[in-house]
Amino acid sequence: MKYLNFNILFFLLLLVSACNSKEDKLSSSEPDFNNVKVIINIKRLDKELFACQSKNELLAFFNKYPTFISNYFQVSLVDFDRLAAQILPLVQNQGLQDFYKQSQEPAFFGGKTLENEFRTAFQHIKYYYPNFKEPKIYTIFSGFFGQGNLKTPELTVSDSVIYIGLDYFMGRKGKYLPDVYDYQLRKTIPEAVVPQTVLLLSQRYNETNPKDKTLLSDMVWYGKSYVFAHTMMPKKADSLLIGYTTQQIDESYEFQKNIWAHFIDNQLLYNTQDPIKSKYINERPTTPEIGKNCPGTIGRWLGWRIVGKYFDENEKFKIQDLMKQTDAQKIFEASRYKGLPDEE
Repeated sequence: MKYLNFNILFFLLLLVSACNSKEDKLSSSEPDFNNVKVIINIKRLDKELFACQSKNELLAFFNKYPTFISNYFQVSLVDFDRLAAQILPLVQNQGLQDFYKQSQEPAFFGGKTLENEFRTAFQHIKYYYPNFKEPKIYTIFSGFFGQGNLKTPELTVSDSVIYIGLDYFMGRKGKYLPDVYDYQLRKTIPEAVVPQTVLLLSQRYNETNPKDKTLLSDMVWYGKSYVFAHTMMPKKADSLLIGYTTQQIDESYEFQKNIWAHFIDNQLLYNTQDPIKSKYINERPTTPEIGKNCPGTIGRWLGWRIVGKYFDENEKFKIQDLMKQTDAQKIFEASRYKGLPDEE
C-alpha cells in the first residue's frame, strides 16, 4: 500500500510540474504591457468648475479652456458671459454640490481608478498600435446642463481629446439620474467609462467596406469593435461593453440557436433596408420580433459571436489584421458560426 501511494504521489508531482511548465510558458509568452510607456493626461475640469464662486471666476475658467467650453457646452466665445450667468446658480446649488461631492467618493471618481484604467487600456492599444497617440482627457460635471442640446454630453472621443461628463456615469447609486431610458442606465456606471471610451476609439482602426450595406456588414463591424475593446481590456466584464445584464448575456448565449434561426428564417443577414436593420442594431429595450425577453441590439451581440469565433480560431491572426479585414462575408464564412455555443 505504501508503494502504491508513492507511485500515485510521484505521478501527481509530474502532473503538477507539467502543468506549471505549461503555465510558465504561457505567461512568458504573454506581452508585457506594463513596460509600454504611455502618458495619461487627465484635466479634472470638474474640480476647477466647482471651485468657482463668482461669475468672474467662471469667466476666467472658461477663458482658460475656451476650446473645451465651446465644444462641450456648444457656445461661441462671445456667449461665455451668458453661459457664466447660467452656470453660476448651478454650481452654487446645494443639491448639485452634494451630487458632485458624491462623485468624488472612492466608489465613484475619487482616487486614481480612472487614471489607472485609462493607463491599462492605453498600454494595450499602444502595444498593438505603436503610433497611437494618447488623447488628452477632460472631465466635467455640470448636473446634466444642456442635456438635449448636446448629442453625446456623457462621452465624446476624437483622435486628440476625450470629453467625459462624470455626472452621466454615476449609475443608479447617484443622487440624480440622467434623462435616459432605464435599460440605458447599465452603461452609465463608473466602471463603464473606460470600456465605452475604448469602444469609440476602436472606430479609428475598424475598417469597413462602405459599399456593403447589409445587416451582416453592420453586425460584423460592431463585432470587431467589441473584440477590439475586449482585447484592450481583457479583464473587463462583457456587460460593460454591450450594456446587457448578466442574465441577458447568459440567456442570449443559451438561446442563441433560436436567435440565429430567426435571422436565417427571415433572411435578415443580407437585408439592406434601414428600417429592418435598425430593429436589430439600434438601441432598444428589447427585440420583440424575436421574443419579449430578447435584449435590444441583438444584432450587435450576434456580430460579436461571429467575429469572436473567427478571431479565436485563427491563432496567428492579430487584432490589427482583424480590424483591417473589410470583407464581412469572408469573416462570416471563416467563422463557421451556426448559432451554437462554443465547443468546450
